[in-house]
Amino acid sequence: GIGMPALQAMLSRQVDEERQGQLQGSLAALTSLTSIVGPLLFTAIY
Repeated sequence: GIGMPALQAMLSRQVDEERQGQLQGSLAALTSLTSIVGPLLFTAIY
């Protein structure tokens, strides 16, 4: 959605250059995890 690019921009400004890859990798992993868990969770709820 529209929130993820904004979150990435805000967080990337808070992290130094040496840790940018770690930050972006973590955000990508989080996005992937939520795309798996979210539908399962909401299917069970509704």
